[in-house]
Amino acid sequence: MNRTINNNGFGKDVSARRNSRILAIQGVYSYLYAEEKNSEIIDYLSEQELYTSADIIFFEDIFNNTLKNIVELRELIEPFLNISLDRLSKVEEAVMLVATYELKERIDIPLKTIINEAVEVDKCLGSNDGHRIVNGVLDKLA
Repeated sequence: MNRTINNNGFGKDVSARRNSRILAIQGVYSYLYAEEKNSEIIDYLSEQELYTSADIIFFEDIFNNTLKNIVELRELIEPFLNISLDRLSKVEEAVMLVATYELKERIDIPLKTIINEAVEVDKCLGSNDGHRIVNGVLDKLA
């Protein structure tokens, strides 16, 4: 059965780019949590139903390049946090890393779109108030 999910930000009722961001964030989270290889993470994510409705080229760009530049991206985020990066939820860290990569490198996407997408995805995946941290840090970073 092919299920469409429309009440939480996932699935076929949202844009292919949002689905790509969700996958990239899940992949970065997997890396942060277990330090799996990119190829293993992509193999796992490609088996998810969400993968079929994602923009795969966009997903691979933001996922691979976020991990490739993770040290630099963390350095960009840290000055805007009120807590240490170690104490931040891995979900919020993954959301901010992907969004920071987009803010820095994807000049074809408006800043407000990147921040809004990060906040909306964090509302679905993150902690109760994590989206507020994400919004504050990304606003300052932008």
